Amino acid sequence: MGYAIFTARKLMLTNRINQINFRIMQLSQQQQTLAKAAGDMERNLSWAKNIFGSIGSTFTQGLQQNMNIAAYGMTQGGNTQALSDFLSGGYQAMQQSTLMFSLVGQMVDAQSQNQLRNVKDMENQIELERKNLETQVKALTAERESVEKAEDNEIKNSAPKFA
Repeated sequence: MGYAIFTARKLMLTNRINQINFRIMQLSQQQQTLAKAAGDMERNLSWAKNIFGSIGSTFTQGLQQNMNIAAYGMTQGGNTQALSDFLSGGYQAMQQSTLMFSLVGQMVDAQSQNQLRNVKDMENQIELERKNLETQVKALTAERESVEKAEDNEIKNSAPKFA
């Protein structure tokens, strides 16, 4: 009769181990999904920064070129005060546009970094849960092995002995 109790306990332990292993597999899949998402986010961030930098650079170069053309036209007319005022305003506009592009780029970067940090935090939580579950599996496996030994001993002891 004792071996039936050990068999039932062994089946319960095996079931629990299988449930935990299934959860570990789910967590591993979640980790892979999050790692892929983090990689995609980093690539998209890099792409956006490059595009935004190109747009800012192109805009500044175009503004500089227009200023040079206008300045050349003004120098031909001999109006140095108008030229001075124009160049001063143009350089201020360039500085403001450069600052604007820089600030927007920093905002995009900060937001993306926060999103990446959230993904990394989720990955860390999943890793902690997975390690906890793996520890449980080791403990349950050790218990199952001792139950199997006790079950084997009980079967040997309960077998009829003939003289």
